[in-house]
Amino acid sequence: MMAPSARLLWLAIAIALPAAAIAGFLPALFLPCALVLAAFAGLAVADGALGVRRAEGVAVHAPELMRLTMDVPATLPVTIENHFGQELRLRAAIPLPEGVVSEKPVEEIWAPPGASRLDWPTIPCARGDHPVEQVQLETPSPLGLWAIRAALPIQTNLRVYPNLCDRATAALFLRTADSGARPRTRLGKGREFENLRHYNAGDNYEDIDWKATARRGFPVVKLYQVEHAQEVYAILDSSRLSAREGILESYIGAALHLALVAQKQGDRFGLAAFSNYTQKFLRARGGLGHFRLCRETIYNLKAERVSPDFREIFTTLQLNLRRRALLVFFTSLDDPLLAETFAQEISLLARRHLVLVNVTETRELQPLFRGDPPETLDALYQGLAGQMLRNRMRQIQLALQNKGVKLALVNPARIKTQVTSQYLEVKRRQVL
Repeated sequence: MMAPSARLLWLAIAIALPAAAIAGFLPALFLPCALVLAAFAGLAVADGALGVRRAEGVAVHAPELMRLTMDVPATLPVTIENHFGQELRLRAAIPLPEGVVSEKPVEEIWAPPGASRLDWPTIPCARGDHPVEQVQLETPSPLGLWAIRAALPIQTNLRVYPNLCDRATAALFLRTADSGARPRTRLGKGREFENLRHYNAGDNYEDIDWKATARRGFPVVKLYQVEHAQEVYAILDSSRLSAREGILESYIGAALHLALVAQKQGDRFGLAAFSNYTQKFLRARGGLGHFRLCRETIYNLKAERVSPDFREIFTTLQLNLRRRALLVFFTSLDDPLLAETFAQEISLLARRHLVLVNVTETRELQPLFRGDPPETLDALYQGLAGQMLRNRMRQIQLALQNKGVKLALVNPARIKTQVTSQYLEVKRRQVL
Protein backbone atom coordinates (compact mmCIF):
# COMPACT_ATOMS: atom_id res chain seq x y z
CA MET A 1 0.00 0.00 0.00
CA MET A 2 1.25 3.47 -0.98
CA ALA A 3 0.26 6.65 0.80
CA PRO A 4 1.30 10.15 -0.35
CA SER A 5 3.65 11.90 2.01
CA ALA A 6 3.55 15.53 3.08
CA ARG A 7 6.49 16.26 0.74
CA LEU A 8 4.51 15.03 -2.26
CA LEU A 9 1.54 17.20 -1.31
CA TRP A 10 3.71 20.30 -0.90
CA LEU A 11 5.44 19.66 -4.24
CA ALA A 12 2.06 19.20 -5.88
CA ILE A 13 0.95 22.55 -4.48
CA ALA A 14 4.20 24.23 -5.53
CA ILE A 15 4.60 22.69 -9.01
CA ALA A 16 1.57 20.83 -10.32
CA LEU A 17 -1.10 23.28 -9.23
CA PRO A 18 0.60 26.43 -10.71
CA ALA A 19 1.44 24.57 -13.93
CA ALA A 20 -2.16 23.47 -14.35
CA ALA A 21 -3.40 27.00 -13.65
CA ILE A 22 -0.98 28.58 -16.12
CA ALA A 23 -1.94 26.05 -18.81
CA GLY A 24 -5.59 26.96 -18.32
CA PHE A 25 -5.18 30.74 -18.43
CA LEU A 26 -2.37 30.94 -21.02
CA PRO A 27 -2.95 28.48 -23.89
CA ALA A 28 0.36 29.45 -25.45
CA LEU A 29 2.18 27.91 -22.49
CA PHE A 30 0.09 24.73 -22.50
CA LEU A 31 2.83 22.48 -23.94
CA PRO A 32 5.58 23.52 -21.47
CA CYS A 33 3.15 23.19 -18.58
CA ALA A 34 2.07 19.76 -19.80
CA LEU A 35 5.71 18.67 -19.97
CA VAL A 36 6.25 19.90 -16.40
CA LEU A 37 3.18 17.99 -15.20
CA ALA A 38 4.28 14.84 -17.06
CA ALA A 39 7.78 15.06 -15.61
CA PHE A 40 6.38 15.57 -12.12
CA ALA A 41 4.02 12.59 -12.50
CA GLY A 42 6.79 10.41 -13.95
CA LEU A 43 9.07 11.32 -11.06
CA ALA A 44 6.37 10.46 -8.53
CA VAL A 45 5.60 7.14 -10.24
CA ALA A 46 9.26 6.19 -10.48
CA ASP A 47 9.85 7.10 -6.85
CA GLY A 48 6.84 5.01 -5.83
CA ALA A 49 8.06 2.01 -7.82
CA LEU A 50 11.49 2.20 -6.21
CA GLY A 51 9.86 2.49 -2.80
CA VAL A 52 7.76 -0.63 -3.42
CA ARG A 53 10.88 -2.47 -4.50
CA ARG A 54 12.62 -1.33 -1.34
CA ALA A 55 9.75 -2.55 0.83
CA GLU A 56 9.70 -5.94 -0.91
CA GLY A 57 13.27 -6.49 0.25
CA VAL A 58 12.23 -6.53 3.92
CA ALA A 59 11.11 -9.72 5.71
CA VAL A 60 10.22 -10.38 9.35
CA HIS A 61 10.38 -13.46 11.55
CA ALA A 62 9.29 -14.17 15.11
CA PRO A 63 9.29 -17.22 17.42
CA GLU A 64 6.37 -19.57 16.95
CA LEU A 65 5.66 -19.76 20.69
CA MET A 66 6.33 -17.30 23.49
CA ARG A 67 5.64 -18.31 27.10
CA LEU A 68 4.68 -15.31 29.22
CA THR A 69 3.36 -14.69 32.72
CA MET A 70 0.25 -12.63 33.33
CA ASP A 71 0.90 -9.01 34.40
CA VAL A 72 4.67 -9.44 33.99
CA PRO A 73 6.25 -7.17 31.30
CA ALA A 74 7.98 -9.03 28.50
CA THR A 75 9.33 -8.42 25.01
CA LEU A 76 8.41 -10.02 21.73
CA PRO A 77 11.60 -10.47 19.67
CA VAL A 78 11.05 -9.75 15.97
CA THR A 79 13.86 -10.34 13.48
CA ILE A 80 13.91 -7.88 10.57
CA GLU A 81 15.86 -8.99 7.49
CA ASN A 82 16.89 -6.18 5.14
CA HIS A 83 17.81 -7.60 1.73
CA PHE A 84 17.88 -4.21 0.03
CA GLY A 85 21.56 -3.58 0.73
CA GLN A 86 21.14 -0.14 2.31
CA GLU A 87 20.09 1.05 5.72
CA LEU A 88 16.34 1.67 5.82
CA ARG A 89 14.26 3.86 8.05
CA LEU A 90 11.20 1.95 9.18
CA ARG A 91 8.13 2.64 11.28
CA ALA A 92 6.91 -0.57 12.88
CA ALA A 93 3.66 -1.50 14.58
CA ILE A 94 2.43 -4.87 15.85
CA PRO A 95 -1.35 -5.35 16.20
CA LEU A 96 -1.63 -7.20 19.51
CA PRO A 97 -4.62 -9.40 20.35
CA GLU A 98 -7.05 -8.66 23.12
CA GLY A 99 -5.48 -9.58 26.42
CA VAL A 100 -2.01 -8.23 25.56
CA VAL A 101 -1.16 -4.53 25.63
CA SER A 102 1.90 -2.49 24.73
CA GLU A 103 3.15 0.91 25.81
CA LYS A 104 4.43 1.74 22.31
CA PRO A 105 1.87 1.78 19.49
CA VAL A 106 4.50 2.71 16.87
CA GLU A 107 8.30 2.61 16.94
CA GLU A 108 10.78 4.11 14.48
CA ILE A 109 13.93 2.11 13.80
CA TRP A 110 16.85 1.99 11.39
CA ALA A 111 17.31 -1.44 9.84
CA PRO A 112 20.89 -2.07 8.66
CA PRO A 113 21.58 -4.49 5.81
CA GLY A 114 21.15 -8.05 6.96
CA ALA A 115 19.32 -9.16 10.10
CA SER A 116 18.43 -6.91 13.01
CA ARG A 117 16.26 -7.42 16.06
CA LEU A 118 13.29 -5.46 17.31
CA ASP A 119 12.20 -6.09 20.91
CA TRP A 120 8.55 -5.14 21.13
CA PRO A 121 7.42 -4.45 24.73
CA THR A 122 4.27 -6.26 25.84
CA ILE A 123 2.28 -6.68 29.04
CA PRO A 124 -0.02 -9.75 29.05
CA CYS A 125 -3.14 -9.15 31.14
CA ALA A 126 -5.18 -12.30 30.43
CA ARG A 127 -4.41 -16.01 30.51
CA GLY A 128 -4.59 -18.19 27.43
CA ASP A 129 -3.29 -18.29 23.87
CA HIS A 130 -3.03 -14.98 22.05
CA PRO A 131 -1.97 -15.27 18.37
CA VAL A 132 -0.03 -12.46 16.68
CA GLU A 133 -0.50 -12.64 12.93
CA GLN A 134 1.31 -9.69 11.35
CA VAL A 135 3.85 -6.90 11.66
CA GLN A 136 3.01 -3.61 9.98
CA LEU A 137 5.95 -1.70 8.48
CA GLU A 138 6.19 1.67 6.79
CA THR A 139 9.22 2.95 4.88
CA PRO A 140 9.65 6.14 2.82
CA SER A 141 10.44 6.03 -0.87
CA PRO A 142 13.94 7.13 -1.99
CA LEU A 143 12.80 10.74 -2.59
CA GLY A 144 10.38 10.71 0.30
CA LEU A 145 7.32 11.27 -1.88
CA TRP A 146 5.50 8.14 -0.74
CA ALA A 147 5.09 6.14 2.43
CA ILE A 148 5.19 2.46 1.50
CA ARG A 149 3.19 0.35 3.92
CA ALA A 150 3.16 -3.43 4.15
CA ALA A 151 1.59 -5.96 6.50
CA LEU A 152 4.07 -8.83 6.77
CA PRO A 153 2.62 -12.09 8.14
CA ILE A 154 4.06 -13.91 11.14
CA GLN A 155 2.78 -16.90 13.10
CA THR A 156 3.46 -16.27 16.78
CA ASN A 157 1.46 -17.55 19.72
CA LEU A 158 1.74 -15.69 23.02
CA ARG A 159 0.94 -18.26 25.70
CA VAL A 160 0.17 -16.51 28.98
CA TYR A 161 0.33 -18.47 32.23
CA PRO A 162 -1.10 -17.56 35.65
CA ASN A 163 1.01 -15.27 37.78
CA LEU A 164 2.50 -17.02 40.82
CA CYS A 165 4.92 -14.21 41.68
CA ASP A 166 3.61 -13.29 45.11
CA ARG A 167 4.69 -13.53 48.72
CA ALA A 168 2.75 -16.71 49.41
CA THR A 169 4.48 -18.62 46.59
CA ALA A 170 7.87 -17.12 47.38
CA ALA A 171 7.58 -18.56 50.90
CA LEU A 172 7.68 -22.06 49.41
CA PHE A 173 11.32 -21.59 48.49
CA LEU A 174 12.44 -20.55 51.96
CA ARG A 175 14.51 -23.06 53.91
CA THR A 176 11.96 -23.34 56.67
CA ALA A 177 9.53 -26.06 57.63
CA ASP A 178 5.96 -26.28 56.38
CA SER A 179 6.41 -23.88 53.48
CA GLY A 180 6.94 -20.78 55.58
CA ALA A 181 4.10 -21.56 57.98
CA ARG A 182 4.57 -21.93 61.73
CA PRO A 183 5.93 -25.41 62.46
CA ARG A 184 3.57 -27.58 64.46
CA THR A 185 3.93 -30.99 66.03
CA ARG A 186 2.23 -33.77 64.12
CA LEU A 187 -0.46 -35.61 66.01
CA GLY A 188 -0.30 -39.41 66.21
CA LYS A 189 2.42 -41.80 65.23
CA GLY A 190 1.63 -42.26 61.57
CA ARG A 191 0.00 -45.06 59.67
CA GLU A 192 2.66 -46.17 57.20
CA PHE A 193 4.84 -49.16 58.17
CA GLU A 194 8.53 -48.30 58.39
CA ASN A 195 10.52 -51.01 60.17
CA LEU A 196 10.68 -53.63 62.96
CA ARG A 197 12.62 -53.46 66.23
CA HIS A 198 12.96 -55.27 69.57
CA TYR A 199 10.21 -54.82 72.10
CA ASN A 200 11.05 -52.35 74.84
CA ALA A 201 9.31 -51.85 78.13
CA GLY A 202 6.42 -49.45 77.73
CA ASP A 203 5.67 -50.26 74.07
CA ASN A 204 2.02 -50.66 73.16
CA TYR A 205 0.91 -54.26 72.87
CA GLU A 206 -1.09 -53.32 69.75
CA ASP A 207 2.18 -52.62 67.90
CA ILE A 208 3.56 -56.13 68.42
CA ASP A 209 4.03 -58.04 65.19
CA TRP A 210 3.03 -61.53 66.33
CA LYS A 211 4.11 -63.29 63.15
CA ALA A 212 7.61 -61.79 63.29
CA THR A 213 7.72 -62.56 67.03
CA ALA A 214 6.90 -66.22 66.32
CA ARG A 215 9.58 -66.48 63.64
CA ARG A 216 12.36 -64.83 65.67
CA GLY A 217 11.50 -66.17 69.11
CA PHE A 218 11.51 -62.77 70.87
CA PRO A 219 9.00 -59.88 70.93
CA VAL A 220 9.11 -57.56 67.92
CA VAL A 221 7.13 -54.35 67.45
CA LYS A 222 6.25 -52.38 64.36
CA LEU A 223 7.50 -48.85 63.73
CA TYR A 224 5.30 -46.42 61.83
CA GLN A 225 6.01 -43.19 60.04
CA VAL A 226 3.93 -40.36 58.71
CA GLU A 227 2.45 -41.33 55.37
CA HIS A 228 4.09 -39.85 52.29
CA ALA A 229 3.11 -39.78 48.65
CA GLN A 230 -0.54 -39.20 49.42
CA GLU A 231 -2.83 -37.96 46.68
CA VAL A 232 -4.17 -34.40 46.65
CA TYR A 233 -6.63 -33.19 44.01
CA ALA A 234 -7.81 -29.67 43.24
CA ILE A 235 -11.23 -29.56 41.59
CA LEU A 236 -12.01 -26.28 39.84
CA ASP A 237 -15.50 -25.06 39.05
CA SER A 238 -15.39 -23.22 35.69
CA SER A 239 -19.15 -22.70 35.32
CA ARG A 240 -21.11 -19.46 35.52
CA LEU A 241 -20.59 -19.43 39.29
CA SER A 242 -16.88 -18.71 38.73
CA ALA A 243 -17.32 -16.06 36.02
CA ARG A 244 -17.65 -13.19 38.50
CA GLU A 245 -15.09 -10.79 39.91
CA GLY A 246 -12.08 -12.81 38.78
CA ILE A 247 -13.07 -15.79 40.91
CA LEU A 248 -11.70 -18.33 38.44
CA GLU A 249 -8.34 -16.53 38.37
CA SER A 250 -7.99 -16.90 42.13
CA TYR A 251 -9.01 -20.57 41.89
CA ILE A 252 -6.35 -21.34 39.29
CA GLY A 253 -3.65 -19.51 41.23
CA ALA A 254 -4.58 -21.32 44.44
CA ALA A 255 -4.61 -24.71 42.69
CA LEU A 256 -1.12 -24.25 41.25
CA HIS A 257 0.12 -22.97 44.58
CA LEU A 258 -1.33 -26.06 46.28
CA ALA A 259 0.51 -28.20 43.72
CA LEU A 260 3.83 -26.65 44.73
CA VAL A 261 3.07 -27.14 48.42
CA ALA A 262 2.10 -30.78 47.87
CA GLN A 263 5.28 -31.37 45.90
CA LYS A 264 7.36 -29.96 48.75
CA GLN A 265 5.50 -32.18 51.23
CA GLY A 266 6.23 -35.25 49.14
CA ASP A 267 2.63 -35.84 48.04
CA ARG A 268 1.23 -36.43 44.58
CA PHE A 269 -0.98 -33.77 43.05
CA GLY A 270 -3.77 -34.00 40.48
CA LEU A 271 -6.51 -31.74 39.27
CA ALA A 272 -9.90 -31.68 37.59
CA ALA A 273 -12.03 -28.94 36.07
CA PHE A 274 -15.74 -29.08 35.39
CA SER A 275 -18.74 -27.02 34.32
CA ASN A 276 -21.77 -28.89 33.01
CA TYR A 277 -19.35 -31.73 32.18
CA THR A 278 -15.88 -32.81 33.24
CA GLN A 279 -13.51 -30.65 31.19
CA LYS A 280 -10.12 -31.70 32.54
CA PHE A 281 -8.85 -34.58 34.61
CA LEU A 282 -5.21 -35.17 35.42
CA ARG A 283 -4.21 -38.09 37.60
CA ALA A 284 -2.06 -37.32 40.63
CA ARG A 285 1.70 -37.58 40.19
CA GLY A 286 4.79 -35.88 41.56
CA GLY A 287 7.76 -33.94 40.28
CA LEU A 288 8.39 -30.60 38.65
CA GLY A 289 7.54 -32.00 35.22
CA HIS A 290 4.08 -32.93 36.45
CA PHE A 291 3.62 -29.40 37.83
CA ARG A 292 4.37 -28.02 34.37
CA LEU A 293 1.81 -30.43 32.95
CA CYS A 294 -0.76 -29.17 35.46
CA ARG A 295 -0.01 -25.61 34.44
CA GLU A 296 -0.36 -26.49 30.77
CA THR A 297 -3.69 -28.17 31.51
CA ILE A 298 -5.45 -25.22 33.13
CA TYR A 299 -3.65 -22.14 31.79
CA ASN A 300 -6.35 -21.66 29.15
CA LEU A 301 -9.33 -22.57 31.35
CA LYS A 302 -12.27 -20.23 30.77
CA ALA A 303 -15.52 -19.81 32.67
CA GLU A 304 -18.57 -20.95 30.73
CA ARG A 305 -22.09 -19.52 31.06
CA VAL A 306 -23.62 -22.82 32.12
CA SER A 307 -24.74 -24.30 35.41
CA PRO A 308 -22.37 -26.81 37.04
CA ASP A 309 -23.19 -30.50 37.07
CA PHE A 310 -21.93 -31.68 40.46
CA ARG A 311 -23.21 -35.21 39.95
CA GLU A 312 -21.10 -35.55 36.80
CA ILE A 313 -17.83 -34.53 38.48
CA PHE A 314 -18.59 -36.64 41.56
CA THR A 315 -19.13 -39.70 39.37
CA THR A 316 -15.92 -39.00 37.43
CA LEU A 317 -13.88 -38.77 40.62
CA GLN A 318 -15.50 -41.87 42.08
CA LEU A 319 -14.64 -43.92 38.98
CA ASN A 320 -11.06 -42.67 38.56
CA LEU A 321 -9.79 -42.42 42.14
CA ARG A 322 -8.97 -45.81 43.61
CA ARG A 323 -7.04 -44.63 46.67
CA ARG A 324 -8.28 -42.41 49.46
CA ALA A 325 -7.36 -38.84 48.51
CA LEU A 326 -7.73 -35.26 49.68
CA LEU A 327 -10.21 -33.48 47.39
CA VAL A 328 -10.05 -29.68 47.54
CA PHE A 329 -13.05 -28.13 45.78
CA PHE A 330 -13.03 -24.55 44.51
CA THR A 331 -16.61 -23.58 43.78
CA SER A 332 -19.45 -21.20 44.71
CA LEU A 333 -22.54 -22.31 46.60
CA ASP A 334 -24.51 -19.07 46.81
CA ASP A 335 -27.16 -20.49 44.48
CA PRO A 336 -29.64 -22.29 46.82
CA LEU A 337 -30.66 -24.97 44.33
CA LEU A 338 -27.11 -25.82 43.34
CA ALA A 339 -25.98 -25.76 46.97
CA GLU A 340 -28.71 -28.25 47.88
CA THR A 341 -27.66 -30.51 45.02
CA PHE A 342 -24.04 -30.33 46.14
CA ALA A 343 -24.93 -31.18 49.74
CA GLN A 344 -27.00 -34.17 48.67
CA GLU A 345 -24.53 -35.65 46.19
CA ILE A 346 -21.29 -35.09 48.11
CA SER A 347 -21.99 -38.14 50.27
CA LEU A 348 -20.88 -40.23 47.30
CA LEU A 349 -17.31 -38.95 47.78
CA ALA A 350 -17.24 -38.17 51.50
CA ARG A 351 -17.59 -41.84 52.46
CA ARG A 352 -14.32 -42.68 50.75
CA HIS A 353 -12.29 -39.48 50.47
CA LEU A 354 -11.50 -36.43 52.57
CA VAL A 355 -13.29 -33.43 51.05
CA LEU A 356 -12.57 -29.73 51.62
CA VAL A 357 -14.76 -27.11 49.97
CA ASN A 358 -13.57 -23.53 49.44
CA VAL A 359 -16.15 -20.87 48.57
CA THR A 360 -15.05 -17.34 47.66
CA GLU A 361 -16.36 -14.66 49.96
CA THR A 362 -17.87 -12.28 47.42
CA ARG A 363 -19.48 -8.93 48.11
CA GLU A 364 -22.89 -10.63 48.23
CA LEU A 365 -21.69 -12.76 51.17
CA GLN A 366 -20.55 -9.88 53.35
CA PRO A 367 -22.18 -9.76 56.80
CA LEU A 368 -24.42 -6.83 57.58
CA PHE A 369 -22.48 -5.40 60.51
CA ARG A 370 -19.00 -5.47 58.97
CA GLY A 371 -17.40 -2.20 57.95
CA ASP A 372 -19.14 1.16 57.75
CA PRO A 373 -22.91 1.32 58.32
CA PRO A 374 -25.09 1.55 55.18
CA GLU A 375 -25.66 5.11 54.04
CA THR A 376 -28.79 4.60 51.92
CA LEU A 377 -31.89 2.47 52.08
CA ASP A 378 -30.79 0.47 49.04
CA ALA A 379 -27.46 -0.26 50.71
CA LEU A 380 -29.31 -1.43 53.81
CA TYR A 381 -31.44 -3.84 51.76
CA GLN A 382 -28.32 -5.14 50.00
CA GLY A 383 -26.70 -5.70 53.38
CA LEU A 384 -29.75 -7.60 54.62
CA ALA A 385 -29.70 -9.77 51.49
CA GLY A 386 -26.01 -10.49 52.06
CA GLN A 387 -26.64 -11.42 55.68
CA MET A 388 -29.47 -13.79 54.70
CA LEU A 389 -27.22 -15.40 52.10
CA ARG A 390 -24.47 -15.77 54.67
CA ASN A 391 -26.91 -17.40 57.11
CA ARG A 392 -27.92 -19.86 54.40
CA MET A 393 -24.24 -20.57 53.75
CA ARG A 394 -23.82 -21.29 57.45
CA GLN A 395 -26.64 -23.83 57.27
CA ILE A 396 -24.96 -25.50 54.31
CA GLN A 397 -21.68 -25.52 56.22
CA LEU A 398 -23.31 -27.35 59.14
CA ALA A 399 -25.04 -29.82 56.82
CA LEU A 400 -21.75 -30.64 55.12
CA GLN A 401 -19.96 -30.91 58.44
CA ASN A 402 -22.36 -33.65 59.49
CA LYS A 403 -21.22 -35.58 56.41
CA GLY A 404 -17.52 -35.12 57.17
CA VAL A 405 -17.02 -32.29 54.65
CA LYS A 406 -15.42 -29.03 55.74
CA LEU A 407 -16.59 -25.85 54.01
CA ALA A 408 -14.59 -22.62 54.35
CA LEU A 409 -15.19 -19.09 53.09
CA VAL A 410 -11.93 -17.81 51.61
CA ASN A 411 -10.80 -14.31 50.81
CA PRO A 412 -9.64 -13.96 47.16
CA ALA A 413 -6.64 -11.92 48.32
CA ARG A 414 -5.56 -14.59 50.83
CA ILE A 415 -6.88 -17.75 49.20
CA LYS A 416 -3.41 -19.27 48.68
CA THR A 417 -2.44 -18.89 52.31
CA GLN A 418 -5.80 -20.16 53.56
CA VAL A 419 -5.82 -23.24 51.32
CA THR A 420 -2.22 -24.01 52.28
CA SER A 421 -3.15 -23.83 55.98
CA GLN A 422 -6.03 -26.26 55.41
CA TYR A 423 -3.75 -28.72 53.65
CA LEU A 424 -1.00 -28.50 56.27
CA GLU A 425 -3.55 -28.95 59.05
CA VAL A 426 -4.73 -32.16 57.39
CA LYS A 427 -1.13 -33.33 57.20
CA ARG A 428 -0.48 -32.42 60.83
CA ARG A 429 -3.54 -34.22 62.14
CA GLN A 430 -3.01 -37.16 59.74
CA VAL A 431 -6.70 -37.16 58.89
CA LEU A 432 -6.06 -38.43 55.40
